[in-house]
Amino acid sequence: MKKKILSALVMGAILSPAVLAGAPNTDLNLMPYPHSVELSEGRVNIDHNFNIYLKGFSSERVDFTAKRLLKRLERQTGVPMLSPTAESEADAVLVIDIKQPAKTEVQSIDADESYTLTAKDGKIVLTSERPYGAIRGIETLLQLVATDSKGNFVPEVSIEDEPRFPWRGVSYDTSRHFIEVDVIKRQLDAMASAKLNIFHWHIWDDQAIRIQLDSYPKLWQKTADGDYYSKDEIRDVVEYARNLGIRVIPEISLPGHASAVAHAYPELMSGGEGQAYPHQREWGVFVPLMDPTNPELYTFLGKVFDEVVALFPDEYFHIGGDEPNYAQWTDSEEIQQFIADKKLDGNRGLQSYLNTQVEKMLDERGKKVMGWDEIWHKDLPKSVVIQSWRGHDSIGRAAKEGYQGILSTGYYLDQPQPTSYHYRNDPMPTGITVDDKLHAGEKFAAYEWSKPRTKGGPRSGLITIIEGTDGEFRAFTDYNGKSREEVYILEYVPGKVFRGHFDNFMSYTEFNLAFEGDELAQESYQLIGNVRWPTTGKLIAGTALEGSEIPAPDGGYPAELTKDEQSLILGGEITVWAENLDSMTVENRIWPRSYAIAERFWSSESLTDEDSMYKRMKAVDTWSEISMGLQHHFNADIMYKRIANGADAQPLIILARYTEPAQYYARNWEKWIQTPNHGDLYNQHERLNRFVDALPVESYAVYDMEANVKLVANGDKQALATLKTHYETVLAAAKASAPIFANNIASVDTVIVAEKTVEVANIALQLIALHEVNRQPTEEEHKAFSQQLSDAAKIYDEAIVAIVKPTEMLLNLGR
Repeated sequence: MKKKILSALVMGAILSPAVLAGAPNTDLNLMPYPHSVELSEGRVNIDHNFNIYLKGFSSERVDFTAKRLLKRLERQTGVPMLSPTAESEADAVLVIDIKQPAKTEVQSIDADESYTLTAKDGKIVLTSERPYGAIRGIETLLQLVATDSKGNFVPEVSIEDEPRFPWRGVSYDTSRHFIEVDVIKRQLDAMASAKLNIFHWHIWDDQAIRIQLDSYPKLWQKTADGDYYSKDEIRDVVEYARNLGIRVIPEISLPGHASAVAHAYPELMSGGEGQAYPHQREWGVFVPLMDPTNPELYTFLGKVFDEVVALFPDEYFHIGGDEPNYAQWTDSEEIQQFIADKKLDGNRGLQSYLNTQVEKMLDERGKKVMGWDEIWHKDLPKSVVIQSWRGHDSIGRAAKEGYQGILSTGYYLDQPQPTSYHYRNDPMPTGITVDDKLHAGEKFAAYEWSKPRTKGGPRSGLITIIEGTDGEFRAFTDYNGKSREEVYILEYVPGKVFRGHFDNFMSYTEFNLAFEGDELAQESYQLIGNVRWPTTGKLIAGTALEGSEIPAPDGGYPAELTKDEQSLILGGEITVWAENLDSMTVENRIWPRSYAIAERFWSSESLTDEDSMYKRMKAVDTWSEISMGLQHHFNADIMYKRIANGADAQPLIILARYTEPAQYYARNWEKWIQTPNHGDLYNQHERLNRFVDALPVESYAVYDMEANVKLVANGDKQALATLKTHYETVLAAAKASAPIFANNIASVDTVIVAEKTVEVANIALQLIALHEVNRQPTEEEHKAFSQQLSDAAKIYDEAIVAIVKPTEMLLNLGR
């Protein structure tokens, strides 16, 4: 019997091949990490004598930047800076030397953001060619500030830095749930600290249009429930972002996601005479679609564009374009005749026709168009930028056609996901990474599989495993029509068990398959993030099936770009959809994960050490609260206290460290199915006050537990004691949390989370007791424990009892 189990060390090398290629050192808690860092032994003191001298170019924005630095230094150190302005360069502790003004009054995509920073012999010098480099360098300087028993200081260091990608954005949805201006500004502060430079403002969608427009006032008066951004507020946000070196790009969605427009001005839709539409409160993709054959639509768009362009000076304008429901076009004889008369390529050709008209209108107003994947069409001008939510397949193939693109797949922060998943996701397509061809003397097995979804149809695909003539295995999957991808093997016993993982468009995805003859056994499942989905399937091709061949990839191969095509990939954009987020919970989704993604956009592609990333992200997480006043942890604590309802919230806070929200879109689907009439609570009325709404997206405590289980496997008795402390801590917290949950209408459904945590912790403590006397569980004990853990691994009140995983690892040690 041949068996392959990869060690954690080998796994890491496979996941991060750049580690072997000499990645930059990461000795300092900086994020994103600079491209070149040379650390010396000395230090430059930061005390009440700290002062700044502005050399070279200066402006109101440069003055703002210097004042902002001083305020945050005072927050970080608690030391008042009483004489912050130096009379000369020689007298200054910090010299900010900007060589030239910005090339253009309005920040552009080719803005120079490079800088150098040196700290030596009691002086810090920050030099940049343009103001944007100084803005970026100041954030690095603030992250360098440290404290010890002797005082506050910056280590002696020499840094040279510039961004890898020019487009490093965040798309914030403020349409589904209104986000107040002060919260937006706080996110802009944090974005600047992560060297992110684009705020993509999603202010227009099915549920609400949140921008004041004088030409069509019903857009916001009838859809926003009084929660909209006035023109003065928008100007204020745009100017605030400009001072931080952040561009602001509006999104006006067309032709779909138009339910709010339909409610306010139904005559612009494609539903025909007498059409009327309710104020949409639900989440999803809806029927109303703008009518490109109606001249009034272009009058409407022209007036809207005029008002929006006046508020947003950036050169880019986002037109949405995603998820069009073509039913109204298909059902309209007039629209289908228009398509035929114009010789258009069906409904997609009609959307491209609309986009082409819109592109001309916006070009006349000095704007470049960008939109989501669905706007791509053979007739679309090459000047349009494609923003991809469909993944590397889409952005790569668009680049092959000559279109610029930015990647958002894998950066959806409204989804709870492990930060490591986002960190491994590079904007640049890389092509296939596995040899999927069968060579002489090799064997293979290809299994067809299917897994259900709570909302929508099942996903299906193939997984193929090849055994080389040297006895080594390689594997790949064709996943639900996506391009062929390598699967990294964790464990494989032919005919018995297969475990392997890869990152796909959903999340970290792990196959856990058991075989019964040619069928997948009942216990087979896929782990999507932290949620287990039962998986069925059978062998459809293989060496054992005479005459069969490896199936061709139904989704083709991932794009591999030439140098010229790579230059069309502008970067990436974090995406934060707000169906299940509000002002209280949104920061907890965005931070601190955005720092890791920002590093992927800014830093060297060879910087892939996930242990280093987590270490530095934790440090920067605390720094962000102190330096800028981010409120993600503060808001979570308020929510725990609200649930505690006057009782001590500490047990909830401790339990939260060992509990995770169900990842990917599992929470959305749970909301969909939680009522007999599915979807009743999948809307704006759904409450966001559950325990799960306050949870961090991943449990660092559980990561520590998993690491300790691996140490126990190597005979480390101290690691076993550490594990015991973890389990005793969470056991006590869960026991104390159960009655607290039961005493609040917002958390009565969460009692089972505490109960299942108690159950799992007790199993773990029994296993630890066995390890302490060097005894393995009997087969009966192992089977009983496995069944209990499998049940505890289910979703409970949208949450996952995260300690199941290290407990299963502990159970299976030595087997």
